Amino acid sequence: MITIENPSLDPFFNQAFEEAVFNTVRDEDVFLLWRNRPAVVVGCYQNICREVSAPELLRREIPVVRRMSGGGTVYHDLGNLNYSLILPQTELLDYDRCLEPVLRALHALGVPARKDRTCDIAVDGGKISGSAQRAAGGRLLHHGTLLFDADLRMLDAVTTAHKNECFRSRGTVSAICPVTNLKDHLRSPMTLPEFQEALLRAVVGGGQRRSAPPELLREAERLRDEKYRAWAWTWGRNPAFACDRQERFAGLPIRVAYEAKHGILSGVTLESPVLPADAASALEGARLDPAGLLDICRTLDRERAWELLACIL
Repeated sequence: MITIENPSLDPFFNQAFEEAVFNTVRDEDVFLLWRNRPAVVVGCYQNICREVSAPELLRREIPVVRRMSGGGTVYHDLGNLNYSLILPQTELLDYDRCLEPVLRALHALGVPARKDRTCDIAVDGGKISGSAQRAAGGRLLHHGTLLFDADLRMLDAVTTAHKNECFRSRGTVSAICPVTNLKDHLRSPMTLPEFQEALLRAVVGGGQRRSAPPELLREAERLRDEKYRAWAWTWGRNPAFACDRQERFAGLPIRVAYEAKHGILSGVTLESPVLPADAASALEGARLDPAGLLDICRTLDRERAWELLACIL
């Protein structure tokens, strides 16, 4: 097994780097470790609006990144270590085979970790890792999170606390589980870089550590710019959904209703005594994009634009 070094903290580049490795390294087993600056990463089939507070993420300047595998929504920050395991495909999905080396490494560090549900790792009833898989071309990509010293309050604020039932969709819904940081369960204290090195030694063993060749970096940069940063991939792929909600705006009732398909709003209803009578027309045909919708809200009510956006998303 080999590892390819990736020191980037850019969540868009890191998704692209993983895909570039998956697509181009065909004849060796690969184990990757990487970290992201604060970001929310959603599954390929998820409705972002259902999973998170998009206005709150925009306000905090936390990006949303859609990955190429299924599964649920996760919050990444610099206290979270992510891993990717790329192997020959033997079954459609194979979580036991892929979780085994990670569990073995954690046990060697004194962490009493165990597999939980289909694809999670838990310690003393708290989830420390979730994972997802993608199979293509005879290869299997398994990737997961490892909560080492993550900001669990922020994780709850931007993900689990914001499951919005107003958005009706067939998209995959994330499970809500109690979480914990694994640094609190180590036999001996260690820093995240020390843990990363120990995990790498345990999984890769005597395998090779390689720097990314220039052609791999170029492909990752292309995927970052053309796919992962693109509206079409992140918001345009959002599953079709309908929204119908009653909120308070400027201290008075407001009703917002619309459908969104391929990331485009239609059939918009916007009933509020403090907005123009034709306010709905400003949203008709708009893209499902928090920054763009905030601009529209500013044209309707500049002073309360953020409040209006929260009623829409």
